[in-house]
Amino acid sequence: MRAPLLGLTVCARACLMAAMALASPAALADAAQDCRSGSPEMRVGGCGRLLAEARTPRQRAIALDGRCWANIDRGAFVDALADCNSAIRADDQYPYAFHNRGVAYAGLQNPSAAIADFNRALAMRPTFSNTLINRAKANITLGNTQAAVRDYEEVLRLKPDNEEAKSALNGLRTAAGTSPSPSPNMNNSLCGSIGCN
Repeated sequence: MRAPLLGLTVCARACLMAAMALASPAALADAAQDCRSGSPEMRVGGCGRLLAEARTPRQRAIALDGRCWANIDRGAFVDALADCNSAIRADDQYPYAFHNRGVAYAGLQNPSAAIADFNRALAMRPTFSNTLINRAKANITLGNTQAAVRDYEEVLRLKPDNEEAKSALNGLRTAAGTSPSPSPNMNNSLCGSIGCN
């Protein structure tokens, strides 16, 4: 079964801003800028340069996670997985690397591994609504609609105006009244890019 599609917001941008603030050289600032914005190819290169300048395990994790995110956007899920694994080895308390590795696993059609990583990210950051949405969609892929409903409800408790969660929850509730599985029209990319389809 193909992974459902998610309009995913990956959180590397804010963390890369923090890494940029820790380093003063202009070259590092440019690398951090390139790592967090522009085309995925530009971000891969910028994150590589940022990685070369990393001074702490957290900075290394941020750069590797940024490259993971860029590789996800490129549809290069195997490369993304390798970068996220390295980010987690550098700093296993960095929740974004678990979140993004979950997205990479979803792109590789492994929703069970994705859910495990989303769980790890949520253990460190329980109010991360993007991770809740992604876990809900991975659960839908596995047919675990009740778990998906709980995640969408939690997103709406945290962010009552979240349209994606409202729409998905309404779709699940409608599908539950007519059939045991969710409507195929609810499927969206787990990573939000064309390569995930």
